[in-house]
Amino acid sequence: MYPLLKDKDKAVCIKPLFSLSLGDIVVFKHKTEGLMIKQVTKLDENGLYVQGTSAYSIDSSIFGYLKKEDILYKMLFKY
Repeated sequence: MYPLLKDKDKAVCIKPLFSLSLGDIVVFKHKTEGLMIKQVTKLDENGLYVQGTSAYSIDSSIFGYLKKEDILYKMLFKY
């Protein structure tokens, strides 16, 4: 998620108990890549479309939409 998140940044995350919104930063586990942090860029009947902020990001353009149940955490803020 560089440049939004940089090396050694810390983040406070919670379980997404409420609905997710466009722009939210989420954490999920990808079946082959492991834990991933991405930004929600589209919400529709297909699910969540997530993207990274790097040109080299592995995101929904490669693995498709996520289900809301796939999301482990939502980032509240970073410091």
